[in-house]
Amino acid sequence: MRVMRVAIYIRVSTLDQALKGYSLDAQRHILEQWAKDHGHEIYAVYEDAGISGKDITHRPALRQLLADAKKGSFDLILIWALSRLTRSVADLYNTWDLLRLHDIDIKSHTEPFDTSTVIGRAMMGILGVFAQMERELTAERVKAAMAERAAQGKRTCNEVLGYDLDGPDSLKINEAEAERVRYIFDRYLEYRNLSAVAELCSLKGYVGKRGRKFKAQHIKTILSRPIYAGYNSYMGQLYQGNHTPIIPLSQYKRVQRLLTRRKELA
Repeated sequence: MRVMRVAIYIRVSTLDQALKGYSLDAQRHILEQWAKDHGHEIYAVYEDAGISGKDITHRPALRQLLADAKKGSFDLILIWALSRLTRSVADLYNTWDLLRLHDIDIKSHTEPFDTSTVIGRAMMGILGVFAQMERELTAERVKAAMAERAAQGKRTCNEVLGYDLDGPDSLKINEAEAERVRYIFDRYLEYRNLSAVAELCSLKGYVGKRGRKFKAQHIKTILSRPIYAGYNSYMGQLYQGNHTPIIPLSQYKRVQRLLTRRKELA
């Protein structure tokens, strides 16, 4: 009997791991055991940790798996469930077209499909459609929940210069960082030049939330954030926040008018 070379692909997002309980370790252990029980040789285990299944581009392990597939490095890809491989119908069929060229099959441990059979290939397509539908429905629910949070004045960001997190819903002023924000707004109204403000910040040793030096584009981003005037934004809409503003609304509006005028003159 021919010994098959198996590539195991495992993936989990933080939400998946928290809610559904199939951690990377659990997937790895069960799939490795399945391969051994069937007398297969494990070529490699490819692992993408905490990465969404919406596309392939941002998953280095899956990209490496596909590159190795082109070399004919293995005969079968073993996955926990199709949703671990992809939640995009387009990616599913593109991946399957590539694997067929190299006589590589896919087998799911928890679902009734095996692409070495006609019925298995048909079932894979059906499951792929439902995986994508689940992803899209989840995205819609997240958008609706975020819009509701914003309408209630709750924060819609996890990190912003000038503030620290204050529980799950609000923000509290970080005075050391707020000083930089006020300085940036004041100097822009004085000099009306983004690059000049960035240079002034550099001279004072001011840096961003993650310690990076300010550039003109960073200054523009800060000046454009309504959060500093007490408002949260989501999907282009503004909502009164329940956090304390760092700058007066009147100053924020003056800066926006100036930024718009500069853009029109550019």
